[in-house]
Amino acid sequence: MRNIPTSRVKGSFHVGENVLKDHEDRERQEVGLVEDMRLYREDVDLNTLSPAIIDFYERTTSYRLLAKVKWKAWFKPFAAVYRLLSKRTEQINLPLSGKEVEMTGDIVPVSEETDGRYRPRAWVRKIGDEVCFVAIYSFHKTNQRTYMNIGLPLPFSTMTGVLELHQKGSRLSLSSKRLKSKDADSGTYLKTRLGSFKLPIEEYFLVEEVGEGALHATHNMWLWSIPFLTITYCILPKSE
Repeated sequence: MRNIPTSRVKGSFHVGENVLKDHEDRERQEVGLVEDMRLYREDVDLNTLSPAIIDFYERTTSYRLLAKVKWKAWFKPFAAVYRLLSKRTEQINLPLSGKEVEMTGDIVPVSEETDGRYRPRAWVRKIGDEVCFVAIYSFHKTNQRTYMNIGLPLPFSTMTGVLELHQKGSRLSLSSKRLKSKDADSGTYLKTRLGSFKLPIEEYFLVEEVGEGALHATHNMWLWSIPFLTITYCILPKSE
């Protein structure tokens, strides 16, 4: 596998927010998934990109997140079996129902020394009292291109999503598909004690402003190029 920076943070049989217990950087405070969207200036024009999108990525904790999860029919039996496991691990722990739910959460600064990447920060999301995602955000640069680099601790391993950013008018897309170059780093990778592997998983986000600072985001996922999951988000500024 190509030499892509990956998080060193791994889980045990239980992941959840406890995976961060020994990895927090208590000297830092973070409020956004991205420290400064100018990091992605090769692909993003901050003069024309929606200001609300920029604000969401830089001040994520200032927004509410309402989500609808839709599993494709062919994948639902696998999702039901996986749900039994994910409830115990508290990672990628998504509901089977398509009912709208609110995801709450915090941004937790993670130690560079233990994670191995630059200024990592974890977005811990919950549905009610259950952790549904622990994703550790950073970035890396290859050949004058900056990628969003997201680590998901799993039992005794780490999955990394490397996303390309593309601007579409005032909208923003993020994709693990190699859209502009076959040599791009974008993709989904798994790191274990046995080595690192590229996974046959692809994801694509589209984020757009829909009025008065509110955002709509669609997250589509494919397995071996077959769609299996769509999550739609309504992202709203929190009341001051």
